[in-house]
Amino acid sequence: MDTLEQIATEVYEHTLARQPYFALRAGRQVQSIPTGALAEAEEEASFARGVLARLDGIDDGALSPLDRDTLGYLRHTLADQAGAAERWWWAFPVAPYQTTALSLLGPQLFGASVFEGGDDVERYLSLITDVRDLLLAMPGKLEAQRERGWTLPGPAVDGFIATVRGHRAGLPPQLVVGPDRLERLSDQDRRQVADGVPRFVTGELLPAFDAILDELEGPGRRTAVDGVGMAGYPGGEDAYRKLVSHYATFDISPEEVHRTGLERVAELTDRMAKVRAEIGFGGDEDAYAEVLRADPRFHAATPEDVAATYERHIAGVEQVVDRFFAVRPEAPYGVQRLDPSLEAGMTFGYYEVPTPGIPVGRYRFNGSALDTRSQINAAAIILHELVPGHHFHLARQAEDEALPRLRAEVAPLHLGAFTEGWAEHAANLGFEMGSYDDPWDRYGALVHQRFIAQRLVVDTGMNALGWSLERARDYMSRMTMESPAQVATETLRYSTDRPAQALGYGLGFLEFTRLREDARQRLGGAYHDRDFHEVVLGPGSLPLAVVARNVEEWVAGGGGGGGGG
Repeated sequence: MDTLEQIATEVYEHTLARQPYFALRAGRQVQSIPTGALAEAEEEASFARGVLARLDGIDDGALSPLDRDTLGYLRHTLADQAGAAERWWWAFPVAPYQTTALSLLGPQLFGASVFEGGDDVERYLSLITDVRDLLLAMPGKLEAQRERGWTLPGPAVDGFIATVRGHRAGLPPQLVVGPDRLERLSDQDRRQVADGVPRFVTGELLPAFDAILDELEGPGRRTAVDGVGMAGYPGGEDAYRKLVSHYATFDISPEEVHRTGLERVAELTDRMAKVRAEIGFGGDEDAYAEVLRADPRFHAATPEDVAATYERHIAGVEQVVDRFFAVRPEAPYGVQRLDPSLEAGMTFGYYEVPTPGIPVGRYRFNGSALDTRSQINAAAIILHELVPGHHFHLARQAEDEALPRLRAEVAPLHLGAFTEGWAEHAANLGFEMGSYDDPWDRYGALVHQRFIAQRLVVDTGMNALGWSLERARDYMSRMTMESPAQVATETLRYSTDRPAQALGYGLGFLEFTRLREDARQRLGGAYHDRDFHEVVLGPGSLPLAVVARNVEEWVAGGGGGGGGG
């Protein structure tokens, strides 16, 4: 009989073989690039069903806590993967987030390829052929979707076309290899790359991009529907319900998500009004937004000023964080500006996990166009991105050598409700940590939280409840401080690109909040935050249904755990 360790290793190796991003992260050579064909999704579903059947033979009661968590993760993830062929029909392959891989392949795979011999040449040529096949599969999928009634959403077509044109302009030049990278090759191999790759790009890759554009500009645009949202498509309402649970990692209906979002938005709106009253401002929210825009603290003058603001908030959190957490990551953390060449294509910043080469967890912030970038939520960003948010989660998980590699390396990206929900929970701790004692920072934290909460309303509104794009944009404009351009981009993301994905931030946060409050009430004086946080964060990323099981068992056992405090 298979052991759980053997199965987890098999699933991990399967993932590395089929998902280049994870192979690169693990330091493996990428041997092939998926083309996105339906047959591949069917193979994934078949693999998942087969492994699930083998898991049925494992006795949960005989497992250690770590192995029980691994089993819970596998069961959830494989049950989800078993629906891969069904979900294949629901995503338009030309949407911005659906084509993210094309942005990563150039710098991370092709740009980093090393040529030392003929095998490297053959592998490189095989991989660029896979890219061509990936592109050639897109028009066929769009046609197959159209035959099923899943025609393109009209408001998104121009954005889809712009996305494909952007990849057409950006990716092919990155595939052409400079002579300095070919010095170790024989003359024949060098010519095969130096001459063959440009010919391939011109003769096959660019025409493959053009075939996609022809499909979009022709049948795609002619048959496009006026509205947005999954409920308008055959079977779309049921599909969206499945996606909501898929991204939440626990069972919840779109209607419940929508109600919860409305309640949360109303609560935060009331709290924002109380902050305005506290500081003596007599106007409404719009008037206060104008005041904030005129406040010199609202915008930093230089990237160095941005970093200084973030570092000031880090220093404040450092003074109190040990009251809430029993264990810290070993890796240090800090902030650093993004490479300016990347800033134009990146709205915000991101957390960068420590690596052997750069053993520091960093929030890489966007330091450009500072006159348009608010600093009002700087404190909330630091708690979300670094301490005790992503860094306390992801750096610590990477350092945990007891975790199977599948859970240490793959789970955080597959379980966004945990990863982003945890970061939102961490930001919310700022109200108790004193990070938002300044009303300006407190207002910024509430603005940030309401941005997350409105997603629960807008996403479900467009995809399940018949909201028009205009209604969604009007609501989002009133409930956020985002620009019209950002509102337009976000609402299309929710309704035409990755429906339900953005729900994970708010739903994850609310589930961590619910579990914490329930444990507090039931344990009374035996409850300690350091213990609770160790129960939910110590095992690393898990489906929230598994986290809830762990918390329930901890509470039933009387709490404790050595965290103290």
